[in-house]
Amino acid sequence: MTDGERQAMKEIMCHNNEFDLLLEELLAYYDEGVELTLKGQPASPKRIVHECVIRERGRYMSDFIPDGEGQLKEIRFDIIKST
Repeated sequence: MTDGERQAMKEIMCHNNEFDLLLEELLAYYDEGVELTLKGQPASPKRIVHECVIRERGRYMSDFIPDGEGQLKEIRFDIIKST
């Protein structure tokens, strides 16, 4: 295996781990009824993970929005830097 192939393999493994961790976290929030948005539009956990981890078309910031009683009601993913 060449150094380039080795590096590509490491990147794939890293993405898979990031993908799994973020998807698991977002699914838990989604199951609790927390609204998820991506660039101002409602989005599924899978779509958010695909955009933020797989496509990497920019860097995203997540904002955790509470309701009037301090309970989490929404997580917004907004692009902060395009690539």
